[in-house]
This record gives sequence, C-alpha cells and structure tokens, in this order.
Amino acid sequence: MTSPASTDYPRSSSWQDFERLSLDLLSAVYQTRFRRWGSAGQRKDGVDAWAKLPDGKVVAVRCEGRTEHFGQVLTRTDIDTALSELAGFPHPVAEFILLTTAPDDAATAAYAAELTASRRATGQSSVAVWGWQTISGHIGQHEKVRTAFYGHEGASSGGRKLALAAALLLIVAGGAGSLFLGKNAIDASKTRPQSASANVDDIVKSLDDLGNTYKECQAVLGQGTFTFTHELISSCRDPATKQLSALTKKVDKQRAGFDQGLQAELSRTLVIFNEDVREAVAVTSVTHAFDNEVVQAMKNACGQGAPQARAASARKAGAEAAAAQVRYYFLLKDFIVPELETARTILQLHARNAPAPEEMKAAAGRMEQLLMARTAYAGTPTPWPFTQSSAKHASTRDATPEPGPQSDAAEEAHWRRVLAKSSTDSLYGRKNDIEALISCGALKEDARTLAQPPGA
Repeated sequence: MTSPASTDYPRSSSWQDFERLSLDLLSAVYQTRFRRWGSAGQRKDGVDAWAKLPDGKVVAVRCEGRTEHFGQVLTRTDIDTALSELAGFPHPVAEFILLTTAPDDAATAAYAAELTASRRATGQSSVAVWGWQTISGHIGQHEKVRTAFYGHEGASSGGRKLALAAALLLIVAGGAGSLFLGKNAIDASKTRPQSASANVDDIVKSLDDLGNTYKECQAVLGQGTFTFTHELISSCRDPATKQLSALTKKVDKQRAGFDQGLQAELSRTLVIFNEDVREAVAVTSVTHAFDNEVVQAMKNACGQGAPQARAASARKAGAEAAAAQVRYYFLLKDFIVPELETARTILQLHARNAPAPEEMKAAAGRMEQLLMARTAYAGTPTPWPFTQSSAKHASTRDATPEPGPQSDAAEEAHWRRVLAKSSTDSLYGRKNDIEALISCGALKEDARTLAQPPGA
C-alpha cells in the first residue's frame, strides 16, 4: 500500500487547473490564504499569487507553463527571466517559489540553490522550484486539497514508478538484442577508441562520489528514530542534487566521444539517477511538512489557534515523515546504492576494448532484478512508524513491530523523544519564526543561535 505522501498524483491537464491547485495547496502548506496578484489568468510583475504570513514574511509564487511550455522542465533562462520580472513586485519578498508540472529536475534544483545562496547574501529572496514530485509530496500531506482535486481514490498509484519502468523496459524489451546483451554492443568495444575508456573512468569516479553520498545519507538516517529537515538537506538532498548535476554536465560534455550504444546506456542510467534524487527531494519535503506543524504548534502556545488540534496534526505529520524515512532508508540500502554499483560495472564493461558477453549478461541481470524489486516496493505500512524507524538499521524492509501493548508504549515513547528534539531541530534555519517565538515569549533570546543550521 502506498501512503498519500509517497504517491505521484496525476498532473493538472491545463495551466488554469494548475493555478487553482497551486493556490489551494500553498494556502494549506503555509496555513495562510494565497491571493492572485493581478486579475485571473493575468500575471503581473512576474507573480501569479502571493501571501503575507503571520510573521510578516512575504511569499511570492509563479505557476510556470502559461504557453506551449506547459509541463516542460525549467531552464536557467526561465528562472533568470522570472527573477528579473519579480523585481517589479512592490512587496519585499522573502521566498520566491516557481511551480511546474514538469518532473523534479536535479540541475534546476542545483541552480535554484546557487541563486538562493547568492541572493540571501545580498538580502534578497530565496528561490525554490517545485516540480511535480515535490508538489505531489505536499498534496499527500494535505487531505482537504487531496480530496478537493483528486477525490478519496484519485491518486495514481503508479505515477512515481513510470521513470523506473521506462528504464527497466530498455533492459528487458530487446531480449538478446537489448542494449546490454546485444552483439553490436560487444562488437563495438573492439573498435572503441582508448580515449573512451578514459572518459568512462572519469564518469565512474563521479558515480563513486555519488554512491558515497548516498551511503553517508543512509548512515545519517540510520543513526536514530527521526532525521530532521536540516539533516536531510545537508546530508542527502543537496549533495546528491549537486553531484548529479555535475555528473550530467560531465556526460553531456564527453558524450560525443562515445559510440551510440554507450551514449544510450548513459542516458538510461541518468533516468534512474534522476529518480534517485527525486526520492531525496520527496522525503525532505514530507519531513519539512512536519517541521511546519511543529513550528505552528509552538506559535499556538503564544495564544493563537487550538494547541490540541495542532498537536494531533503534528503527530500525524511526524508519523508520515517517519514512515517516509523508513522507506527511503531501505530504498538507499537495498536499491539505490546497489544500482549505482551495478551501473559502475556496466559502464566499465561497455568501455572495455575486449568483449565480455557473460559479464555483461550478469550485470544486466542484476540491474533488471534491482529495478523490478524497486518498482514493486512501496514501504511497509504499520501503526508504529516511530518504532519501526528506530529499528531500521538492524532490520529488513519488510519487517514491522509485533502488535501488542508493548508496541503501543514503545511508539509513544519514541514519539515523545522526537517531539522533544523537534523543539530545536525543527527551527534550524527559520530566522523569522524564531524571532516571532522570541517576541511572544515562547523562546529565549539564545534561540537565535538556531537561525543557522549546524555546520552552516
């Protein structure tokens, strides 16, 4: 069973539907009503919608794809154009979010991160791009939005698996004539120039770096019951995104030196690696939703809102984040890291000057098995996600806690520890929220040290 938070929902069929979904979704995520800027369907100052949050921070939104570019991945030029138009917006913007129905894209995310770092240094807004996987993660966190736009059963259970299925198809569809196993691929290695092997070695080194990043990410996830957003960003999402972006550029630069078979293999491999990064983005997004609930609960302690209702909402969001982290941990352990190691072997075999048909068949078989098992894996639902998460480092992906009073008690204890830690870890990097909580007396002034995440 796939949880709502880990499901890919069908993309909006038109820009108008996408804009309506975006307005409702952002209003739910930020718990503040987003309003159109300008008349309906008419963008003004590069902004489609905006909101002023309770702490005074302004969030501006742009829904990409008004023209024939609807659904296309954003380019650097698209982002630069949006920022130049944003300069005419009359309110000081703290966050600028570009939403698109295109898939999450590692290169786009890396560029947005670079822009954010440089812009924040000069007091300008951050920049974020939400592709469809990120948007789906937020939809799964907000039942009212999910029900309004997709109904109770409206989610596409196979949406997230399409990219992996396409990659798998390239392996198995051709049988003996497929890319890995075909005689042409083996014969091509006899005439491949020596420089191709050197270039592949360079790409393999980048694969090793990416693999080490995912191993470190897995280690961070395995250290405790819950991993907070700032840890996922620094250990998983951002380094993987940047390394994949660098790898993609390296492949594009050296592609002309490879024969057609090796070029196709690299393209297929990058499909898988992009899906790996989308998983990192998705689990970070679900965890960030929990942080938002915690921070809002703390603000409610200042006398605003309903503390009990917010506490229940925080626990629900925390349970979904814990379940997503368990799923991601085993994706890394059982699939993503082994896939990288297998891809490394396959690329090296393709670059050899001597044919190795049996080794190619074995490597292709391993990759096929990994992708088939990964496509079928959706996590293991349990009423005790925090307990399950606490034991994941010494468990298997199909294991669940035994039912009974002891499991209920253990779950409550794990949740209380996560909640206690969230009073600091959910605040890292949230300067405006920290100041608001200090102003109302919920935090002491020394909490300002949390404005910068550890190691920043």
